[in-house]
Amino acid sequence: MVLMPVLKRIFGMDQRVVPSWPASVDPFGRVVHRHQNEFASLEYLVDGAPELRPLVILQSLDLCCWPTGLFCRTAKAAGFRVISIRRPGFGANSPLTDREAQTGLIRSFLEEMNLENVVLVGIGCSNPICERVTLSGDSRVAFTVFSNCGFNYEQMGEFQPEWMAKALEQALTSPAGGQLSLMALKSSWGVFGQTWVFENLWRKSIGDIAFLRNNPELMSESISMLQTRLDVPTFTFELGNALKEDPILSDGCFRDTPAMVISGIETTGSWKTGIEREADRLGLPPVAYLTSGDMSVIYQSADEFFSVLADAL
Repeated sequence: MVLMPVLKRIFGMDQRVVPSWPASVDPFGRVVHRHQNEFASLEYLVDGAPELRPLVILQSLDLCCWPTGLFCRTAKAAGFRVISIRRPGFGANSPLTDREAQTGLIRSFLEEMNLENVVLVGIGCSNPICERVTLSGDSRVAFTVFSNCGFNYEQMGEFQPEWMAKALEQALTSPAGGQLSLMALKSSWGVFGQTWVFENLWRKSIGDIAFLRNNPELMSESISMLQTRLDVPTFTFELGNALKEDPILSDGCFRDTPAMVISGIETTGSWKTGIEREADRLGLPPVAYLTSGDMSVIYQSADEFFSVLADAL
């Protein structure tokens, strides 16, 4: 039993990021603010003038870096200001492993910021929170983008290499399984280098690998944050968001909702078939495929993203 605290210290599992509030900065000196309600907090970065339409992006375990400068410049040219949100359990935010409570936190943020006509964007594991904000009927949200989403498609078989799939599957079996899987991932970062896990997880997409290598400052900050901050409850909560069936996703639940689904053309054929069936079942329009990236598709294919978004609005 004495060994566990030692391993936690080695792998960063007992470390906490000390916040620097009322504001901190991202790797490029952009100000990172904090919003807090009675239950939890989130961090957010704003890039763009107040008169531009708000594009609110919910970060996730899949991609928890701040938006690239190129993406934000492309957004401004398209008439948007980018608001990127780092949710509970990431950065200096305490864990909050409750979907409804996270939904309430996002809605309180939109209200405090007095945002209107919002385009809300989910990425990977943050999509279930995005779905709940959208289905809540919040009048501040005018349109929703589900990016790199799986909905209720059984996607465990999509993960490669096989050891990664087994580690993720083990993490969902029990808290002990989650702890073992997270320790293995953190030890891999320590042994093989900071980007090794993402290089393996993202290897099916040339665009994702390009994003990883072309944005070293942003990715280094986010991976370092995961190494020191990610805990077992947040890790398993995020995986459950992506990999467990969500009862809120009933047939036709988005039929009358202004929304779209974005994915990368570089993803697998089985994934495309799965999400296309889910989009149809849920009442969403056909999936829009962009040419570069999978996990990072909205950033890696920024011009295309804002083009298809403009067509959908």
